[in-house]
Amino acid sequence: MSVYDEAAPTVSICLPVYNGENYVAEAIESLLAQTFTDFELIITDNASTDRTEEICRRFAAADPRVRYHRNARNVGGARNQEIACQLSRGRYIRLSAHDDTVAPSHIEECIAVLEQRPDAVIAFTGTIVIDQEGVEDKRYRSTRGTADTPSRRFRELLFRDHNCDAIYGVMRGDVLRSVPPMENFIDGDKVFLCRLAFRGPFVSIDRPLFYKRYHPKNWVGNWRDRMAWYNPQAKGKVSFPNWLELFSFCNAIATAPIPLREKLRCGASMVHWVARYSPGLMKDLLVAAGSLVPRARPREGIYNWE
Repeated sequence: MSVYDEAAPTVSICLPVYNGENYVAEAIESLLAQTFTDFELIITDNASTDRTEEICRRFAAADPRVRYHRNARNVGGARNQEIACQLSRGRYIRLSAHDDTVAPSHIEECIAVLEQRPDAVIAFTGTIVIDQEGVEDKRYRSTRGTADTPSRRFRELLFRDHNCDAIYGVMRGDVLRSVPPMENFIDGDKVFLCRLAFRGPFVSIDRPLFYKRYHPKNWVGNWRDRMAWYNPQAKGKVSFPNWLELFSFCNAIATAPIPLREKLRCGASMVHWVARYSPGLMKDLLVAAGSLVPRARPREGIYNWE
């Protein structure tokens, strides 16, 4: 949907989830408790095999603002989020995770900032990190993506030393719908944020209203498992996560609606990116080469000592 529907809610909250029975109820409750009430909550269930469906359907039956959609199969984390965004109708969109929560005034304060700053594309708040029991660990505030030029914002968001905090702010729906969806590889969220930052600055609110939960089950371990989380079709296959990221950043620069001089400055930042992550780029090639070499099979009986 590219044109805002006057009859639609002001905000669409998109909540993709897969096997989230542990925390999804708490996440939904915090969203339904927002002081800003003109919203729809779109839950896209990625064919969960636990009690996620039961929990989400209970909320949908009790509150008409909740819309529940279940995929017929696991389409991957990135595609599941894309489906939620495609179902959205609001002028503003907030992306949510099933294991995070927000303070009651989170959406209201973000919208107030966006109304005051028509040039801004995202408003996001400070973060409170909590553990699996909800106990606070630390607080911090990110300002990445808030610089005054596209090339500076790109450089702020380009490297892997941040947690993409802005992605859980409130963003303008027309801007989100104007860029390609988040891609299905590791750090696809960083490329996605850069595409948004080319359209305008982010605004960081100096109040910690977002609770980011870290727990044993909220991230998969090695890079192969992480790639499979984004894209189940990649499971067991050779992939090039670092090269995919490199090419996607280059595509984001090439297609950005910014002046040529800004694109050249972004290209200079990419030179630094390649230098910093060259070991990962080389590892991708070595892993791929290793997969092409057939493993030697021992001759039958050669190690039979009986």
